[in-house]
This record gives sequence, C-alpha cells and structure tokens, in this order.
Amino acid sequence: MNYSPMGEYIYTAPVFVGYVDDNQPVRLNHEHTEYQWMTFNEAKENAALPGIDDILDFVEKHFAKKAPLKWLRIDGKM
Repeated sequence: MNYSPMGEYIYTAPVFVGYVDDNQPVRLNHEHTEYQWMTFNEAKENAALPGIDDILDFVEKHFAKKAPLKWLRIDGKM
C-alpha cells in the first residue's frame, strides 16, 4: 500500500514479476493497446503513481540482479 500526500489517498498496486526468454512474443488482450520495454530508470521517470520508485528498486535488487530462488520457479507445464 502506498499513500499519496498530494491526493490524500491510499492505494494498492499489485506487482507481478516473471522471467521470460528474450524472444518470447508479447500478446496483448482487450485491456491493452500497446506496450513498451523500459530500463528501470526509464520506468521510474515515467511512473504515474507515488511509491513506484521503491517498488522498482525492490524488483531490480531482488529479481533482476539475482537468479530466481528455486521455490519461485514454475516449470511452465500446464
């Protein structure tokens, strides 16, 4: 949860992290019309909500710069 002092509200922003192959195609559904790959710094510069910088720092430190923990892995079989 994050607090926005400018708007005086609390919001929850769920975050999902996944590892994919570089050649994995992106498929958009009816809720999205486009996407853009960004570096962590670019994402911070374009963040629309307060607190996103902290979330991006956490994801970069614990996921992008480290190998995924064994218990977080999914074998991809369905």
